Amino acid sequence: MAVPDATAIVVTHNSGRQILAALAALRQAGLPVRLVDNGSTDRTVELARSHFPEVTVLTGHGNAGFAVAVNRAAYGVRSAVLLLVNPDCVVPPETARTLVEVVANRPEVGIAGPRLLDAQGRVAVSAHPFETLRTVVASRFGGTLVPVALRRWLAGGQRRRAYAACLRGARPTPVDWVSGACLAVRTSLFTAVGGLDEAYFLYYEDEELCLQARRRGAEVLYVPSVAAVHSGGGSSSDPAWIWPHLYRSMLLFFHRHRPRSRRAVRAVVLARALLGVALAAVRMLLQPRAGTARMRAWARVGRIAVTRLHSGGNESCTF
Repeated sequence: MAVPDATAIVVTHNSGRQILAALAALRQAGLPVRLVDNGSTDRTVELARSHFPEVTVLTGHGNAGFAVAVNRAAYGVRSAVLLLVNPDCVVPPETARTLVEVVANRPEVGIAGPRLLDAQGRVAVSAHPFETLRTVVASRFGGTLVPVALRRWLAGGQRRRAYAACLRGARPTPVDWVSGACLAVRTSLFTAVGGLDEAYFLYYEDEELCLQARRRGAEVLYVPSVAAVHSGGGSSSDPAWIWPHLYRSMLLFFHRHRPRSRRAVRAVVLARALLGVALAAVRMLLQPRAGTARMRAWARVGRIAVTRLHSGGNESCTF
């Protein structure tokens, strides 16, 4: 049974190892797919075109970022619902159908996301409250750097409730935002907010989309009764490329929406970068290759934080 009146959008960048599984699942769901390739140098485009000739493949614009690519794919789509799917995410037909039906049939819901599982079948936290200074400290100083009890306290009650919904919830739950690895959004709402915000090259565009949707009175719904498998690493696992984009987007989000705490967040990012450089120096003694990559990554993050601390909020930065 085909998914009613929806179009899937997939953005790829060197996703050849995972794109076939993602597209096969969307084919089973009966969804038309628009794939935008962000300058892949592997066989992503060749594989997609040869195995799935029905997929509309858009190429030729290099890597302008995830949001730009999604907006390009969404342009002119007449379906009532858009299903955004990462190339490293496998969405079973039942999941795709349920998400689309929730958005299409419940006028108060503008965005819906499923439970996400990792490649080992473990539940991944994919529903969140909007970020604050406390949640940044709790999440960015993770692992053994901050005791678990302290991280839970810093996270706050709203974040703990979102985690509980992901790990143990069974009923649809309104949340602040859901992961863009897989989400359904009403096309008219997507158009009304101007699509994904292209100021975010990578990361935080899903949180921004949900924030803008909620400001327009639309509900964001986490639907744990259906799941998708998000294996991760579909584009790059290089921290020197990924982490600077993550922290740049974080600082942009706080600059726009948390002006009272943005300077403190920049200081936290700088402190984390300095700690990361120190830990990377130790790692280089044991694992030179991994340590060098982390050193480069944290040095770039530190430069971003310093640039913003000195620039008074200037959003332009390079790394």
